[in-house]
Amino acid sequence: MNPRVPVVSVDGKPLMPTKASRARRWIKEGKAIPKWSKLGIFYVQLTKPAGTNTQEITLGLDPGSKFDGIALVSKKHVLLTGMIELPQHIAKKLEQRRIARRNRRYRKCRRRPARIQNRKRPENWLAPSQKAKIDFRLKIIEELKKLYPISSAVTEDVRFNHYKRRWNKYTSTAEIGKSLTYSTLKEWFNSLELIRGQETAASRRKYQVKKSPKKKERSVWSHAIDAVVMAANHLSINNFSIPNFYVWKRFQYIRRQLHSFKPVKGGIRRRIGGSQCLNFRKGDIVIWKGKLGRVAGYMENPPRLSLRTFDIENRRFTQSAKPQDCIRLFNQRIMYACSYFPQKEI
Repeated sequence: MNPRVPVVSVDGKPLMPTKASRARRWIKEGKAIPKWSKLGIFYVQLTKPAGTNTQEITLGLDPGSKFDGIALVSKKHVLLTGMIELPQHIAKKLEQRRIARRNRRYRKCRRRPARIQNRKRPENWLAPSQKAKIDFRLKIIEELKKLYPISSAVTEDVRFNHYKRRWNKYTSTAEIGKSLTYSTLKEWFNSLELIRGQETAASRRKYQVKKSPKKKERSVWSHAIDAVVMAANHLSINNFSIPNFYVWKRFQYIRRQLHSFKPVKGGIRRRIGGSQCLNFRKGDIVIWKGKLGRVAGYMENPPRLSLRTFDIENRRFTQSAKPQDCIRLFNQRIMYACSYFPQKEI
């Protein structure tokens, strides 16, 4: 089965996806305009008003601490599968910032009084590490909601023994973040179904699929397969085929610092961090000598850019790109990769 192409109306409302052949015909006849979303999904926008009748599309979500599985399923087809790589190392960065700030304040005035009265956290305080993961997860779902008329959602309700693992406390920021995710999904969609892990395993046995034990594996069989079977079981689909698989990851760069923590030879602290790179910004996608690259940094003498590959790996391939030789296309905050593999029905 070929993947279905998302369709949006003239005013940007999502409609039911269509066949790739029909989308090509619409573009050729001038009835639609080809576009790309921030998630790397190709879609078409109609140039004339059309009907707004839609069918039920269910979002399947398998949340995790480092990786999420996601899938969109209609009553006839699996429309999309994907894996979300959640942001990491947030707590470590905040700790480094805290140490640098305290040292700087001590150097300025070592007799500065401690300010404890304004350090009280609110009742529903959410840890920055949890907030970064939840924000990115909801951002991906929000972008999918712009392309597909999603009407319902089903997600696995992750259980956690807070009293045993969280210093004898009955709640944690993970529970607060989970509640925030569920409340947002209830606002966006008509219904939200929560299921347990045992039910997900039963759905895998029903459709006779196996989950990969390697959690880091960028494959539909690692996390996305749970989201697929949950959504398929919710719509009572007998069999299905998986047309595509996406991987989404947030582009992270070092924030601007006053100077590097460790000085080089001679006691000189070099410049570090920031988003500005000469006349570009970090995350800009450029064309350099016929190649696509992502701006990751710059050197001053002589002025040149450091470019990384335009894929999910984000590997550096040059540090000598002249700014005048680079053509800026767009700025990318969400890195993505896609693989298509038409398969027989499951």
